[in-house]
Amino acid sequence: MVFVDREEELKALENAFDMFRRGHLHGVLVYGFRKVGKTALVRRFVEKHGGYLLDLSWVNSVESLVKLVTQRVGVALDNMPEDPADVIAVALKGIDEKLSEEGRVAPVVLDEFHVLLERLPKKIAKRYGLRMDEVFTDIVWKLRSVITSSRNAFWILVSSVGWVMLREYLEERKKAKGALLGVLGRLHVKPLSRDACMDLARALMRSADEDAIGGVAELSGGIPKIVEVLAMRYNTTCENPLRLAINAMTDGEFDELFESMIRFLAEYSRREFDTLVQALKAVAEGCKTANEVAEFLGTSRDSAYIVLEELVRLGLLDREKERVEVRYRLSYPLMREWLVLRVEPRRDIPSLLARAFGITAESYFRELLKEAEGKVLEIYEGRRGEIFYGTKDKFILRIKRVFSKKETENFLRGIENADVIAEDENILVFEVKAVTREISPQEIRRFSERVRKIREEVRDKNVMGIFVLVEGEPSRAAVAEAVRENITILSPNFVKLLAKKLNFPHW
Repeated sequence: MVFVDREEELKALENAFDMFRRGHLHGVLVYGFRKVGKTALVRRFVEKHGGYLLDLSWVNSVESLVKLVTQRVGVALDNMPEDPADVIAVALKGIDEKLSEEGRVAPVVLDEFHVLLERLPKKIAKRYGLRMDEVFTDIVWKLRSVITSSRNAFWILVSSVGWVMLREYLEERKKAKGALLGVLGRLHVKPLSRDACMDLARALMRSADEDAIGGVAELSGGIPKIVEVLAMRYNTTCENPLRLAINAMTDGEFDELFESMIRFLAEYSRREFDTLVQALKAVAEGCKTANEVAEFLGTSRDSAYIVLEELVRLGLLDREKERVEVRYRLSYPLMREWLVLRVEPRRDIPSLLARAFGITAESYFRELLKEAEGKVLEIYEGRRGEIFYGTKDKFILRIKRVFSKKETENFLRGIENADVIAEDENILVFEVKAVTREISPQEIRRFSERVRKIREEVRDKNVMGIFVLVEGEPSRAAVAEAVRENITILSPNFVKLLAKKLNFPHW
């Protein structure tokens, strides 16, 4: 199994374990996004110290918990009490007693531990005709008792429900208020850094260049599972990362990741799965406030607000306050595109915006040009001058190769970086922009000066300067400046036509 980064998190667990052995700490709460690598982290720690990792995600009754403990740990649990909350406490306490008999101290991980505080109380309350909040209070205080009385089991509780909900477990749940407060240290496992994602991609992607590795890392948003999906697809097809992501999504490969994630969290919510999905889709479609989501869903603002706050509690949305207005955004990378593409009413793939994947305009255009390598493509000016803005009548691409980012840097040797460099019979220098404002003549002039410096360095080939707009348009003065400086301007329409000819996703 490939394991990258997480040195700081492992060190934090080691420090907490050392404090426990010295009698200063009872356990640690490990939390973060689903599929971010929490289980891999604690598994590595448990393997080092000879402990136990109990996956509670499939536990749906007190009996199944007892079975898990007896089979996984080897604890003999006979003559169990009648009270189901006492059964939970006895089963967990048995692990500490077994470690004591063996004369050792070790970590014990309860993965998805919130099952004990949500799923089991519901089952018990329904089975015995009890009130859910009373069962919850009973279990959470007995869990505290087990944790604080353990001398050999260092408890690590792992959860992927949102931090807002976890804080309720620690501090705010009615009669159980403060039950776990002061008992557990806290460790937030965040998405991997870009460098760590690249290390993971290098380990998984066979014969991949650095551009492809960087593209996969960029798309993943730090979620190892997304790196794994894209890497496995690359090993089969060697396609560019953007196409890999869209094809994976189209084939439903992210359905398991995102749909199961929402279903899993909906179990611990007061809302139905469909309600959560439609509210998330509203945010994915650009609704940022409760009013906008309410209009999108055809419901009241109060109803929309309650659902949005529930999604914040579950960790699927982030919220921030701008003046007097609360705005929401999706927490997970790629979830926006999955919601837009896979949740009814679905969008056509070409309507997905590549920039929403986290791909920059520069990265997108480089991948587009790579698709054009070895082909001859001709695009002519339109009747209204909407393709080249009067800077050219036609554009013929005969690209032999596109430079990688590193090759571009080496080629320029200190000259201010151009976005993309390619070669046919000439050296093609591309400046790529995605802006909502007009391009000014000063920007064309600065680009022209950069091209001039490159011409002074390159004597054996002609150097052509090409200003690419994947979004936005130039001012009339900028077009005039481009004509004077012999700079070609390619419009968003050109980019769209080229993508269509290459059967490549639109920007």
